[in-house]
Amino acid sequence: MGREELIRNLRESHRMIEPGQDVTIDFFRPEDAQGVALAYYDTYGDTFPLEHVYNPEEITRRNATDDHHTVVARTPRGEIVGLFGIFRHAPNPGVYEAGQLMVLKSYRNRHISTQFNAMALDTLPRKLRIPVIFLEAVSNHVISQRFAQDRGLVFTGLEVECLPAKANGASRNISLFPMFKAFENAACETHLPEAYHALCTALYAELGLPRTFAPSVALAGATLATPFCLPESGLLRLTVTRAGSDFDEAVRAAEAIIDPRGVVQIFVNLGDAAAPQAVNVLRRRGYFLGGLLPYWFGSDGLIMQKIGQEPDWDTIQCADRNATAMRDMVRKDYERAQCRCPRQA
Repeated sequence: MGREELIRNLRESHRMIEPGQDVTIDFFRPEDAQGVALAYYDTYGDTFPLEHVYNPEEITRRNATDDHHTVVARTPRGEIVGLFGIFRHAPNPGVYEAGQLMVLKSYRNRHISTQFNAMALDTLPRKLRIPVIFLEAVSNHVISQRFAQDRGLVFTGLEVECLPAKANGASRNISLFPMFKAFENAACETHLPEAYHALCTALYAELGLPRTFAPSVALAGATLATPFCLPESGLLRLTVTRAGSDFDEAVRAAEAIIDPRGVVQIFVNLGDAAAPQAVNVLRRRGYFLGGLLPYWFGSDGLIMQKIGQEPDWDTIQCADRNATAMRDMVRKDYERAQCRCPRQA
């Protein structure tokens, strides 16, 4: 069943939910799937960029595995008035993203979001023994940033203008703050680029992550990378497990996939000894810092990013001085990239 048919089915079955009912916070059950899809439709209309959220069968399938855990707010009649999920997103299956939190308008101001955040960012990861949790906090308001801070998550970067504006009623795409919390602090080896060594070591200290620093080697062999594209948001993401001597060509080919006005994110594996050399290639191509991704590949990752227009820095709202410092650091690196290397075709 295609996206248009899924949306049509939800539109036809959509009904107003009586406000003021008691609500139970509970784990997803298969009979909740239609209500979950309707909650997405009620919140985003037909604009959410991922099709599967409108498909009850796919929602049920995903929740039948350890890849996705949904928690819902359910009325006595079985109607879904809110939800959140934690789900695998990274190459490392031990890293889960917390996201997709929504509460229907008629059920807001009842502290449902507060309960959801406590469960998503602390209770549930501990219950399921999840090693690492992260979220991408929006920057068009500071609520999600503060919720995450209250649960001990740390700002590790800023991804510029990568969340579709249409789905959020904004005029331009929204920037996201990645925020991380580790419940198991395993040691690992990392190869840090000199330009970002100070930032990464400071973040390791703040997160309490033991790291062994190892030297870099030259780019050699073939690049191993996987692209992911969201044309609706103008985003191309290239996840680079290993950077080889053809790395520059691989990046150039990835850039050709997306509109030049869009955003390209390169996720570099800091467990790869050639990672510092790969980052140097990206910096020469006009890329700038996006952030640190603890344990992303098992080893850590680093986001480098490139955008076809200057981000609207003034619309990026920051919850505190840590968020402000991260925004200013990313902006300074963006300005360095623009000064030294204009965007290439």
